[in-house]
Amino acid sequence: MRKFFYSSLLLTVLAAPSVSAASQVYKCIASNGAITFSDSHCPSDSTQSTHHLAAPMTIRGLSDSDIQKSLSRRQRSTTTVTVIAEDPPRCGSFDPRQRRTDLVRKHVKSGMSQAEVESMFGKPIKQRSHNGTISATYRSAKGQQRSVRFNEHGCVP
Repeated sequence: MRKFFYSSLLLTVLAAPSVSAASQVYKCIASNGAITFSDSHCPSDSTQSTHHLAAPMTIRGLSDSDIQKSLSRRQRSTTTVTVIAEDPPRCGSFDPRQRRTDLVRKHVKSGMSQAEVESMFGKPIKQRSHNGTISATYRSAKGQQRSVRFNEHGCVP
């Protein structure tokens, strides 16, 4: 009986520092400024400060049913997306190399946008609109006038 008493007393004494260590945290600041927190002592090349916790942290873990309820709520609340504006319809799609060549040579081709024509000739000197079709007159660098028609999407038909 005595043997049992002494062995249990010895185990209690040995376990006591681990209980108190759980309520004590070491803040270690390394020479490069990195800060770490640990429940054991800091390395010798770092500055150490001890912080005592007022109460042991007892946070109840979530049960599996709580997790499943949370996940099912997230799955139920689906987000609906409403498109407010669409991209404007693109003009003709042809080879980018050919498009670049036509822009440099100032050739107006079917499928060019109004912005591309204006980048070649500048702003129009006259612009008329009739039934959604725009007719714009441009002056070239040589003083010649050129008329270009655009459809309702702003593309050369």
